[in-house]
Amino acid sequence: MDDVNELREKIAYMLATAYRRVDWKKMGSRSAYDVFAHRVKVAGYMNTVAKFVEKLCHGLHLQSINIDPDELLYLEEKRDEALRMLREETVLLVLMAAKKAKELKINKKFER
Repeated sequence: MDDVNELREKIAYMLATAYRRVDWKKMGSRSAYDVFAHRVKVAGYMNTVAKFVEKLCHGLHLQSINIDPDELLYLEEKRDEALRMLREETVLLVLMAAKKAKELKINKKFER
């Protein structure tokens, strides 16, 4: 896997952890993808990954996300490229995250 695809996968995983925690029934009548994509794009203009996560969580009414801090530190090392992708490849990353969130949900059911 090349660096760009690896970075996309790690971003999608981070987004999936947030996507899974949102109570979509309370988010109104708009599509979950539309709401999530808008919040991701807005947060993408922060200047660090940590601030991105804070802004995204705030916009989605979340206190936090459940992700290994090492994953966030990796994204912070690739900050400029990661934040650019979040701003310019929002739809792709949101679709990847939604797919990953569904996979994580299915895997969690099998673990029980």
